[in-house]
Amino acid sequence: MNEVWVDDRYCFACGEKNPVGMKLSFNINKKEITTNYIFPKEFQGYKDIVHGGMISLLLDEVMVNLPWLIYKIPVVSAEIKVKFKKPLKVGEKITAKAWFEKEKKRIFYTKGVVMREKDNEIIAESEAICVKIDAKQIINN
Repeated sequence: MNEVWVDDRYCFACGEKNPVGMKLSFNINKKEITTNYIFPKEFQGYKDIVHGGMISLLLDEVMVNLPWLIYKIPVVSAEIKVKFKKPLKVGEKITAKAWFEKEKKRIFYTKGVVMREKDNEIIAESEAICVKIDAKQIINN
């Protein structure tokens, strides 16, 4: 299958053109990346608690951006596992971080964490298997 991957800057998590997106930006520190975010009420599950799916989305985004930002290698998630440790209240500032666990030929094994910024309490931990895609097939709009 010969897929063409188009980055039209509308990614819900990091696309600056998406009017309802999160508009995440990332900081690089050696072999890890971080981002900060405050989930608004629109992303709640139970009253005033951030929906776990939104936390999972954030972890997925930070882990797939890791190989791109460190090595300029585009990947997609093949598998992601998330462990929720604590609830996160809407409006609390968090830091999400990702790093490499190991690397094989076409695969990056990454780990990530979301923590409350005020006390570094871990909200969720994750790991992902990220598969490299053919960089010649990416089209930037």
